[in-house]
Amino acid sequence: MHSDETLWEGMLRGDQEMFLSLYNRYYHALLFVGLKEIRDAQLVKDTIQQVFLYLWEKRETIHQANNVKSYLITSFLRKLSADWKKTGKVSNLQVVYSQYAEDTAPTPEEGLIKKDEQQHQSRHMLEYINELPSRQKELLYLKYYEGLSYEEIVQQTGLTHRTVYNKIHEALKKLRLDIVTTGHTHSASV
Repeated sequence: MHSDETLWEGMLRGDQEMFLSLYNRYYHALLFVGLKEIRDAQLVKDTIQQVFLYLWEKRETIHQANNVKSYLITSFLRKLSADWKKTGKVSNLQVVYSQYAEDTAPTPEEGLIKKDEQQHQSRHMLEYINELPSRQKELLYLKYYEGLSYEEIVQQTGLTHRTVYNKIHEALKKLRLDIVTTGHTHSASV
């Protein structure tokens, strides 16, 4: 199992396997982050693809990242914010994105709004997660809240690699469906 830094360096050297490993390692995490922010699953998926395509195409001019995970999430949210604006839809994504921007300090009012929105989103996400089977909840917790790799989850739970991957994939698919369905229902009722 390669470290993020090793995969990043491999990508910069043009190693396709390292690049694909990096993509596979962070795809679901970025999907999870994106779907927490906006309820447009297709846009989120497209943005993830575009970010990784950009990285691959510009690998010769990109420098080593100090924190690969942070770099990917920040790049992804920056691109998602720009893509979301192009759709002309109103969203709170810009408020959430500002927490990653180092040069912007929110006003007290923005801070309160952001805190309220985050609590609201967290409540809804917890409701969706609580509807999942207990094994899926446990695996999501280990993967996204404790930050364990698939291999570490396999070691900790005794499940096979395929089972861990499938259960997490099923859970994310259900969450995405719940979020999208609720988003459309909510939009239609407004």
